[in-house]
Amino acid sequence: MKLAAQNRRSVFVLVLLAVLLLFTVVSFADGEAASVAEAAKSGVETIRGYINKGIEQLKSANYIGDACTSAFNALGNIKDYWWIIIGVVALIECFFGYRLFRIELAIFGFIGGFVGGLLLFPQLVKLIPAMGDVPIVETIIAAILGIAGLLLTQFFFKAAVVIAVGYAGYLFSLPYVAAYNNALFIRIMIGVVLAILAFLLLKVIIVLLTGLFGGMIALAQLTCKIEAIQKPLLEDNSIVSQIFDVTSKLGLGINALTVALIIGAVVGLLGVVFQFANTARKRA
Repeated sequence: MKLAAQNRRSVFVLVLLAVLLLFTVVSFADGEAASVAEAAKSGVETIRGYINKGIEQLKSANYIGDACTSAFNALGNIKDYWWIIIGVVALIECFFGYRLFRIELAIFGFIGGFVGGLLLFPQLVKLIPAMGDVPIVETIIAAILGIAGLLLTQFFFKAAVVIAVGYAGYLFSLPYVAAYNNALFIRIMIGVVLAILAFLLLKVIIVLLTGLFGGMIALAQLTCKIEAIQKPLLEDNSIVSQIFDVTSKLGLGINALTVALIIGAVVGLLGVVFQFANTARKRA
């Protein structure tokens, strides 16, 4: 009885998210969801700022700075092929995201803690100037905080996800509520509500996000880059051409990328079903 209720809840959330996703994709194409694009851009830029700051800290870190610099330079040299890596990883996430989530969270926890240690070290030097004369102390502090971050994500897995979801809601909601006088309060409430939903529906949310976004990102990367797939699927397909004609007359502005995202959403739904079927008894 309990399992049946959980399945009904999962199906309801899945259908609701799929409908919202479809309307969001069409709205992007039509240009009517500028606030959605602004929200995404605002959140992405903030996250990118964190990442860039972390990269600079790693490049300048004692002992490992040169190795990190070489690694980042190597990634920069293969930038033209990132779409392959992103597409394949996203496809793996689509079908195995829930099983891999703990491992991924542990990796990000360690990296976040390590970078946090590098950022904290200059402040500690101000308090204890002698620490600045021993370079290895910086690495040790960063490593300790990295391990602490890893352990926190594992022992407080649910709390880590809840906090991450709540912060994401706070971060990406800015353009939606910026015009209101009490925008800060509204953003905090959005974050709190999403955090509560994450707590109540943890597994469902992880499966839905990894499945749907994995499928959409994978298809957007692969179909729009591989001409052998793009032409027959998105350009030379008579059915798709007819759809483009209709949507063009309606002023919807749906293009090949939109179709790729919709197909990706369908693949994502298959990934969600696969994950639910293969993790029925797995706890978060």
